[in-house]
Amino acid sequence: MTDAKGWLPAFIICSIAWGSSFLFIHVALESFTAVEVALGRVVVGAVVLGGILLAMRRRPRFTWRQIGSIALVAVSLSVVPFVLIPLAEQHITSILASLLNATTPLWTALFVAMLIPHERATRMQWLGLVIGTVGIAVLLGAWNLKDFPALGAVLMLTATAFYGIGGAFSRILLGRITQGPAALSGMQMTLSALILAPIAVMTRPSEHPAITGPAVWALLALGLFGTSFAYVLFYQVVHKAGATTAASTTYVVPIVATLLGILVLHEELRWFEPLGAAVVLVGVWLAQRKPRKVTAAPS
Repeated sequence: MTDAKGWLPAFIICSIAWGSSFLFIHVALESFTAVEVALGRVVVGAVVLGGILLAMRRRPRFTWRQIGSIALVAVSLSVVPFVLIPLAEQHITSILASLLNATTPLWTALFVAMLIPHERATRMQWLGLVIGTVGIAVLLGAWNLKDFPALGAVLMLTATAFYGIGGAFSRILLGRITQGPAALSGMQMTLSALILAPIAVMTRPSEHPAITGPAVWALLALGLFGTSFAYVLFYQVVHKAGATTAASTTYVVPIVATLLGILVLHEELRWFEPLGAAVVLVGVWLAQRKPRKVTAAPS
């Protein structure tokens, strides 16, 4: 049994930080392109994590092979999704984006089952994936073809699929790297920034929107809370309360994002969206269940 006093504050802050990310992205898009939003958040994240390492007086050293592995994970976890989510929010509400983001564990379970031989999915986990798929259809109102948010949904689900691939890659490629979460995340953000910087320059529009104060503050908050401190706090929860408890942020983040979308952005929550999200989260719960280890009876 874990001591809630040790991990609960970190869990709450982490959930709020990630839940507010969809609001910050929405506001940042008023002045920045999707690629610039992605670049800005990873640059801020890299600077903050680098500062944390300096304060801890740690100088992590990585081999070139490890850097290559981290770069591959970075593309899946913090390059492609960080671009696709702002692109999706140009077509759907921040609420719907956050609810679709809750499908990430479904993709992770699927790709782990496909790519890691010793972690084959159980029947219960496959059932969770099927239920989650039904939940996505309900969440999007698939029966209403006239108002179906096809482009935004595809972009968002592609982003979460990359999160799933990145989660599987991180288990395969980063399991033996012992530099610590701050060092790993810092290197991931640094490599992501190096990849995104030339793309941001090449895709910058000739007529760029005026840069406003709220957009700048939103981008800084996105990098500071949703891309740096949240990762450190998440690993603290994993260490103190276990991976299952840490994964419970999946259930809290959409609630935070939905409340902010309604109260701050005055977005509309349609009746079938929370219903579909509930079905998705049931599927997530089943997909994350691990088979119980059977112990031999004493002879």
